[in-house]
Amino acid sequence: MQHAANLVGRKIARLRYQKGWTQDTLVAKLQLLQCDITRDILANIELRRSVATDKHCCFLAIALSVPIDELFRP
Repeated sequence: MQHAANLVGRKIARLRYQKGWTQDTLVAKLQLLQCDITRDILANIELRRSVATDKHCCFLAIALSVPIDELFRP
């Protein structure tokens, strides 16, 4: 079950929304950090259709300016 394997998707979407960023904005910031991600991949992570890799989590925390453990908090 993919939903059970993805703990960070909703939190990523919430943090992105709080910053007023679109998915495209966050993807651009991630790509500047050399993270190979597309808007489709991000959308699937946020919707919990795909899991976020450990690499994605690290880059997402940096791009969103939060400690990595923040992604796992409810």
